[in-house]
Amino acid sequence: MEVTMIADYACEVGECPVWQPVTQTLYWVDIPRGHLFRYHPETGRHERIYEAGRTIGGLCAAADGALLLFLDKGAVWRWHDGAVTV
Repeated sequence: MEVTMIADYACEVGECPVWQPVTQTLYWVDIPRGHLFRYHPETGRHERIYEAGRTIGGLCAAADGALLLFLDKGAVWRWHDGAVTV
């Protein structure tokens, strides 16, 4: 098995990789910094796409291509194409 680095953002705690089958995209977070990242395997492009301004403890993929972000203090936000619903 060969391991290949796809992105190097020097996350404080990079975690919660989630594959979104609708968009064919891999997402992950830097938990304490509240950053959301994505990687498109088809193009090789990766980027930081959102800063919550608070801790993101996890995420999951929704059936419509959105993500549910699980934040500190029990908050759940819906992220879809750059728009956040609280």
